[in-house]
Amino acid sequence: MNPPIELLKKCTKDDRKAHYELYNWCFKNLLNICRRYYKNQEDIKTSLNNIFLKIIKGLDSAIGKYNDVPFELWAKRIAINHIIDEFRKNKKYRENIELVDDKDFLISNFAIVEDNKIRDKENLEEINRAIETLPEMSKTVFNLFVVDGYKHEEIAEMLKISSNTSKVHLHRAKQKLQNILKATVNFILL
Repeated sequence: MNPPIELLKKCTKDDRKAHYELYNWCFKNLLNICRRYYKNQEDIKTSLNNIFLKIIKGLDSAIGKYNDVPFELWAKRIAINHIIDEFRKNKKYRENIELVDDKDFLISNFAIVEDNKIRDKENLEEINRAIETLPEMSKTVFNLFVVDGYKHEEIAEMLKISSNTSKVHLHRAKQKLQNILKATVNFILL
């Protein structure tokens, strides 16, 4: 559901009340995206505010695409692009990358298959806690691939790594998640 076009137009005129209303409108979605990629609360808050600032600055683009692209998808794309840019800039995350160019290492199927459907909120919370324990780069690749639906080639380009490195991080993330979740949720990570 898109916010009213009038609200977006008010925001382009630096109406602070309109900014606050738009912030409340998209806060939950942006917060969830930030939580998927950051562990530290300060990083989450900083990223959330920077993303919202980029959204405000780019509202003319959203207004131009208002009837063609849902605002929520447009804002999500800005959020993910901002987070990826931050990972590129931040050296501590780059140091977590292990360069892998082993051509023999190809993992063909990376999909999560459930033995049993997630039946309650506790299981979902357990999965989210397990994802939070992943190393930053593996968590980022996992979220980009599984949650946001990017291909390894796209992830590699965004993070400036090889697609094989992306595959390795996804494979390691899935193995770690499988080990963590074995006791609590019957998941098979292929």
